[in-house]
Amino acid sequence: MEADVTFSQPKRDGPVPSSGRSVASGAADQPSPRWRRVLSLLIALHLLAVVAEPLRFFTRSSRGTSPVTEVPRRWLGPYIDLAYLSHGYFFFAPEPGPSHLIDFHLVAPDGKQMVVRYPDRHAQWPRLLYHRHFMLAENLNQLWVPPWEPADPGADPSMLAAWKRDRARFEAVRDSMARHVAQRFGAQVVGVDRIEHILPSDIQVFDQHMRLNDPRLYVALPDALPAEQEAASWQGGSPLVQPGALPWRPGPIGEEVPATGPVGPAAESTGQGVGGNEAAETRGGHRADGTEGQEENDG
Repeated sequence: MEADVTFSQPKRDGPVPSSGRSVASGAADQPSPRWRRVLSLLIALHLLAVVAEPLRFFTRSSRGTSPVTEVPRRWLGPYIDLAYLSHGYFFFAPEPGPSHLIDFHLVAPDGKQMVVRYPDRHAQWPRLLYHRHFMLAENLNQLWVPPWEPADPGADPSMLAAWKRDRARFEAVRDSMARHVAQRFGAQVVGVDRIEHILPSDIQVFDQHMRLNDPRLYVALPDALPAEQEAASWQGGSPLVQPGALPWRPGPIGEEVPATGPVGPAAESTGQGVGGNEAAETRGGHRADGTEGQEENDG
């Protein structure tokens, strides 16, 4: 007796697509060659915009920037600015440079003398407020140009015109800051000093145990030739006393510092004198939007 054997196929939900239809549908999902070329061009332009700003930055010199790097930066400028690809590319590490501060020498109506320093990380809080003052001091130092005319200005009249324009810009910013400080403290500003905070060398740190807030690391930057310091004046009409001409020393913000107080290393322990405020014991770091790092050592 023979038995009939039948084999049944498992049931599947829905129709079974053919291999030809599957390949056709996958090809339809791919962008056309024209769109792929357009997308490739847009990606290439974006990458060029990303590197255009740092390339121009690293080719800067006293004579300007490289013309090769100026072309893509100029053509892609609107997109670079819109996408904020022009942020700072300057970092302190591995060789941090000096930072800069501003000392405003004030005389109160009662005759008291004081010095207001910006930035001061102890007086300006929160951190963002200190950071803004740090940027103001650095910006003023970057705007500085010598107060004397360039040598042989007749050889290139454009050089003399550029010097007058840049010097006027520096004096306008400096005087604006001085008027604001005078109004805030109700005193007369008789001097504005740019202070450079230099970093100690390895020998000074390891052998001499010099701290980052040592008064010897704070140098007043002159704004006139030595023979012209006595006759220098500023736009506001008040005499601009040059570095070293005042009978008092820079001290903590808003505090009167008599000339008979401690000077030199002794001033460091008392918190008076140049750099008397406690400074961070770190070297280096990085500059956020071009600014952070040695700012920890200032004030």
